[in-house]
Amino acid sequence: MEFTYQDRQTLYDAWMSYKAKLRITQIEMAKRLGINQLDFSRVLRGDVPLEQGFVYRFCKEIGIEPDQSLPSLKALRNVSAPSGPVTVRTSLTVDGTISKVEYQGNQVFIEFETLP
Repeated sequence: MEFTYQDRQTLYDAWMSYKAKLRITQIEMAKRLGINQLDFSRVLRGDVPLEQGFVYRFCKEIGIEPDQSLPSLKALRNVSAPSGPVTVRTSLTVDGTISKVEYQGNQVFIEFETLP
């Protein structure tokens, strides 16, 4: 999962609000998350990529639901599965002449003779 700039901005805004309400420092939050203050600051500033583990721990710590707050996760949640059957068509090339094709359930068996 790759997080976007908008996700980072959402986390930053949530952090600033949480920090103001609870008067908590970056050092205290970093300890709760099991990282050092410098790493926490780098993540918030965008110096390092957001990692899924950090995002979920951070959201849990400040009491927000990541899939309801972060734009990229909201978008994933809104993608619905198709309501009916899905048809997939594929092809392959073999070095030879196909002599027999059979299928059984979800498997396809292809017999072919190789060319000299």
